[in-house]
Amino acid sequence: MRAFHRNSSYIPWIARFLSHMLASSRSEELEDKLRSTETCRLFMAPSTIPNAGIGVFTAVDMQEGGSLGYPDLAIPVTDLDWHNGGSRQGGDYHWLWKDYDWLSSVIGDLSFEAEEVVACIPGIGAMPNCHFRLSNVKESWTRYDTAGLHRSKDPGVGAFTGYHGREGIATKDLKEGSELFVDYGEHWFTLREKELGLVPVAESYVDAELVLEKFHSLGLHGKGEVAMSELWDLIKSFPYKSRALSALPNLYEAANRAIEVGIKETELESSIRSVEWLHKYGKCLDNLRPGNSTIVGAGRGAFATRFIREGNVVAPAPLVHIPYKEQLLIFGELESQFTPEGFTIRNTSDVRGKQLLLNYCFGHSKSTLLLCPYGSGTAFINHNRQVPNVKIVWSDERRAMIHNSTWLTKSVDFLEDQLSPGLEFDFVAIRDIEPGDEVFLDYGVEWDNSWSAHLKNWKPVENANNYEDASQLNCLDKVSCQGMPALRTYEEQLEKPYSDQLAIYCYFNYWDGREMIWNDELDDWREPSGENQLKYPCNILMRNAGRLYNVDLTVPLYDDDGFHVSDIIVEVKDVPQWGIQFINRQYSSDLFLRNAFRHEMMIPDSIFPESWMNLS
Repeated sequence: MRAFHRNSSYIPWIARFLSHMLASSRSEELEDKLRSTETCRLFMAPSTIPNAGIGVFTAVDMQEGGSLGYPDLAIPVTDLDWHNGGSRQGGDYHWLWKDYDWLSSVIGDLSFEAEEVVACIPGIGAMPNCHFRLSNVKESWTRYDTAGLHRSKDPGVGAFTGYHGREGIATKDLKEGSELFVDYGEHWFTLREKELGLVPVAESYVDAELVLEKFHSLGLHGKGEVAMSELWDLIKSFPYKSRALSALPNLYEAANRAIEVGIKETELESSIRSVEWLHKYGKCLDNLRPGNSTIVGAGRGAFATRFIREGNVVAPAPLVHIPYKEQLLIFGELESQFTPEGFTIRNTSDVRGKQLLLNYCFGHSKSTLLLCPYGSGTAFINHNRQVPNVKIVWSDERRAMIHNSTWLTKSVDFLEDQLSPGLEFDFVAIRDIEPGDEVFLDYGVEWDNSWSAHLKNWKPVENANNYEDASQLNCLDKVSCQGMPALRTYEEQLEKPYSDQLAIYCYFNYWDGREMIWNDELDDWREPSGENQLKYPCNILMRNAGRLYNVDLTVPLYDDDGFHVSDIIVEVKDVPQWGIQFINRQYSSDLFLRNAFRHEMMIPDSIFPESWMNLS
């Protein structure tokens, strides 16, 4: 048997061979992982509506009733005009969020928080455009809970919004590549006529179709194509503008198609992009999903839905700019002083706190500027200084939706004059992220130090142990109610009352195809559905078998002009427990805690423009 003699000249070759094999194996493993990853289902891309900026598109066929993307959260902003001493709609101060926030009346119990509340929804809720004829998405109601935190023991209570779970729901079957449209309400456009012009509303298309019919009748009299095209251009350039004129197709060719199939069908056809186009010009919006954070006391967090390679964009984030962060200050009242109309007056020497929105925005210690992302899922990303896996960068202008790099050389005063967004971050992976990993960002050393000081100095507010949040007592359906204690009747509450900070409301659709039920009459409870989820103050009169209750409701009556004229009492029987909801009374929830943590996330010095540094 021949002996094997080691030859040192073979060693480098063997090392290179093994290295190549290992690298090849890792590469194949990575490619397999990428191939096995679910394809992006939701994209941000340029809207099919001319000059409308960002659009949101589904990359898969979607059935009516299907969820689009992942649930959003809603950030309450309370009494903003009062704290700023003016009107945001009137332009007394710069508030770009007014074009992106939602009325509190459509966000569950948000309207009960304060006298005036709007909701900033920093995800899909802020991104889709409105098209009255093609509206295909409705927003679900928002759930409320504090993720198990309580003001008696958790320093993080009040530092994040309890309103979450707001989903986009398809209202019709959608083809892949369809742009998503929501209904802002006609009022949204009529208020902004000066900035947007005469945007067509639903009834505008009736007159527009009549114009098309007249135009088509002219074409039947032997007019040539050139003459008809010139005539159409003349119609569209008519100097007296109207919403109906705006509803007509811009081009003669599109008008001909509309004559054949109708304006709505032509607009529907033009609102669909190919999936290949979305991959080329768009950015994925569903790489992140919300869930309870792995960080104790942090509330909710963002988790990867698929493998994301180092250096790839995890989430795009267009930015709403707030030039002066003083706009988020919360003031106390001047004692015994009122306006001629009887309203209280803010005391600018008594700063009580800051709006919760601050915690969801980025800033810099040397600037008054705040930048608030409205990218899908980015508002759930928590801080981790030790092991972050994403960073923020300015979006590459070649792939950005709205980013204008010239703004980085301008002043904060310049930004105050800009009435639409023009800046954009990308959250980029700084290492490979596996499906299910929680996504973390380093908020910066200043934020980290502030949070550490908060933890060190935090103490519960007075009577914190006795506080009952509404979310502790509410259940949302028959299943979740099974483990809840029975509700106390009005008589039982005389001996064992609920907290003074709570009010009791009941869902009821009293107008649903029935005569009004007057006092001392009983009516069977009907489950609210769709948008008819109004609730009214109520008393629990009797507890029946099967967790059903008889209640009386105080229902307001309004005149034809919408003014409240009186209340009536409606008695209703067999209301299920989930149809009875506790509400936190005004200014009593964790949102208004004086010791709640407030601090903006910090933009790194390396990417923050010197031209924005307006503080010494």
